[in-house]
Amino acid sequence: MSTVIQVRPQQFVKTAALEQVMQRALRYLRAGYSVHLEGPTGIGKTTLARHLAACRQQPMMLMLGGHNLTVHSDFNQQDSWLKVACREGWTVIYDEFNRSRPESNTMLLSTLGEQGLTLPQGNGAVPIHPEFRVIFTSNSEEYCGTYGTQSALLDRMVTMHLPEPTMLAQQQLLMELVGISIESAVLVIRLVQQFFRQVSPEGRFSLRPKLMIAQICHCEGISVSAEDADFRQV
Repeated sequence: MSTVIQVRPQQFVKTAALEQVMQRALRYLRAGYSVHLEGPTGIGKTTLARHLAACRQQPMMLMLGGHNLTVHSDFNQQDSWLKVACREGWTVIYDEFNRSRPESNTMLLSTLGEQGLTLPQGNGAVPIHPEFRVIFTSNSEEYCGTYGTQSALLDRMVTMHLPEPTMLAQQQLLMELVGISIESAVLVIRLVQQFFRQVSPEGRFSLRPKLMIAQICHCEGISVSAEDADFRQV
């Protein structure tokens, strides 16, 4: 079965860098192209994809990539999700699409590059609604459980490489998403970055550990201070 769930927009913090990325992505989407948000884990690819989909004000759907995902498994059904999405102009968020086998994504070639969704076994084609778009996400540094992607598929989308947020952007994210002070945000960010520089000097830094620490301290009323025993434990 395809893993398909309905999603709603969630809180989104617009940093200066994200604003530029968002405007670029929306420009490509308005021009008729699907986009591919590529970057390391924990930098907000899926959150950005959801926000972009919400900005389009079209029905949207989140599909999770996986080695068991079969895009064309339900084409014999009258209202398979891809048929409906193509026909009615949905925005499909295909999260971590490179975790699906390449052959599973073959059916997307005709939806992105042609005027119709070609059905297997000579069953005709479904016309593509002018508002149909796919927002892909992938982790460029993850090798476990991922597959190579067909050049023909990458050629049909606009790939955007998302950089690691700056220190100022990370501070803004923690302050607005969690509600902590700038001093607390700076301390959490510096502690986590120092830790990962020691254990993984060549790695990239995810935002999630910083959000976890900030949220736990905020919810539990723990002072973000090196002198606080509870904070040191967290």
